[in-house]
Amino acid sequence: MTAARFPAIVMLFLLAACSGGDPPEATSSQSANSTPASPPPTSAADPAPQPSIDDAFTIAAGGRQLTLVCWGTGSPTVLLETGGTNIEEWTGSGIVDELAGRTRVCTYDRAGTGRSDAAPNKRRDADDVVTEAHALLEAAHVNGPLVLLGRSFGGMIVTHYADVMPQDVIGVIVLDTPAPSAEFTEKSEPGLVWNAPGNTAHLDVVHGFENRFANHPPHFDAPLLLITPVPGEGSVKNESFWLQTSPQAKQVKLSCGEEPTEGPCATEVANFVESLDPSRQ
Repeated sequence: MTAARFPAIVMLFLLAACSGGDPPEATSSQSANSTPASPPPTSAADPAPQPSIDDAFTIAAGGRQLTLVCWGTGSPTVLLETGGTNIEEWTGSGIVDELAGRTRVCTYDRAGTGRSDAAPNKRRDADDVVTEAHALLEAAHVNGPLVLLGRSFGGMIVTHYADVMPQDVIGVIVLDTPAPSAEFTEKSEPGLVWNAPGNTAHLDVVHGFENRFANHPPHFDAPLLLITPVPGEGSVKNESFWLQTSPQAKQVKLSCGEEPTEGPCATEVANFVESLDPSRQ
């Protein structure tokens, strides 16, 4: 596992293994196709998009709040998830720049991270994260249809969201998310235990995410775009695990530079969002 996959959860830990274990490949698997699209030219002087929403909203009894930031307007709304502090990691990214001029794109800090309130001091799993994300969008009056984009650890969150709350979801994008591991244990991954030092979100990553989805993958009907950047966190073969989550799934392998949120990856995301039918909701 790389530190990039769980940057907030393993703040003080550098973990040795990456899910799936195999290094990035130079060629596509049978389930992948290589479409190295060129991004449109941009000017270094182009200003970054300004938020259309930047506020905290109450999502639980007792007044606990999460902070939401959105850029742009229109429909569908694209919700971004990653491994750590979402707002900090997505702000200024190529994906936000590409999407904000076309539709509304949002992200938020999960409980216990960034500008949001502390997480409850108890074991939490994917159900908690999805329930809180849904409550946040409702509190902010950010309505569907939704396109869910998960980078790295965020891929597990968005596929689970589409599985348990499919009614508003018209598309899912998984960006550089290795297959979940059925082999992780609390002993092998001490930084991913819910009450580990540095795990401010109190997420039980071993049992509540990795083991859970390795044994019981999410399933949903919305179209799925799986982007495997090269180099990236996993190989084409390893990340193809996510193709089974939707009957309308395709995988592409792209060279996007050092950041999979930039260049051809950002363009592929924007093109996929534009291809979706908002009336499918």
